[in-house]
Amino acid sequence: MSNVSTCITYDASTSLVMMTLRGTASAQDVINFYQIAQQYSVLYGSDKILVDVSELTHNFAPADLFTIMPAVANSLKEAVVAIVVSFDGFMHDLFMQKAKRYNLQAENFECFNKAKNWLVRQ
Repeated sequence: MSNVSTCITYDASTSLVMMTLRGTASAQDVINFYQIAQQYSVLYGSDKILVDVSELTHNFAPADLFTIMPAVANSLKEAVVAIVVSFDGFMHDLFMQKAKRYNLQAENFECFNKAKNWLVRQ
């Protein structure tokens, strides 16, 4: 069972879908969250998604990224994604490495404002 608090909004002034996740997530949770973000972006006609996972803990092994990424890549293939990560998140680096292999337009940031500004300029 998921132990994650989720908040998702749409900022019409910047045309950004913004999602904040806190808690502990399983591999399936990660897939579900990105599918929800993609559905929200379709609903609002935006291809820019800002995800803040700086307070999210992953409850799965790094090897699980091999099964997570195909599903996430399929959900995000039309999106540009900025991800706000925690300072000590090596899993975020692995996630980004896999994202690049799937040709996703995504970047990790340690600062929310830098992530938002980068995404607005895309």
